[in-house]
Amino acid sequence: MKYLKMTALLSLAVTLTHVPAYSAEVIKALPDNTVGKGVGGTSSMLIGGAIAGPVGAAIGGIAGIFIGEQVQQSTGQSSQAYQVKLDDGSIQIFRSPNHVFNVGDKVKVSGIRIFPQP
Repeated sequence: MKYLKMTALLSLAVTLTHVPAYSAEVIKALPDNTVGKGVGGTSSMLIGGAIAGPVGAAIGGIAGIFIGEQVQQSTGQSSQAYQVKLDDGSIQIFRSPNHVFNVGDKVKVSGIRIFPQP
């Protein structure tokens, strides 16, 4: 009985964690300033909230997103994102911190990341 429960749990875990992989092609490289937006928006929201309450937090957060993005880009700290055309013709944007791709490279999509296709 215990063996059957373990087998069932293992089968369920494998089924739930399996992410299908799709092949695709990189069609454009884009700058990615997500970190700057997050840091700028969060810190400006806190400062705006301390100065002017909820309205200040909203305005500060929105302004901080744009300021943080510009700061990250102007300091040359942008990471890389890639616009990828999937097999079904749809286009999605993926971040790839561990790999560098060129336009036209064939890639494998697995979850929220892309990998070089062997």
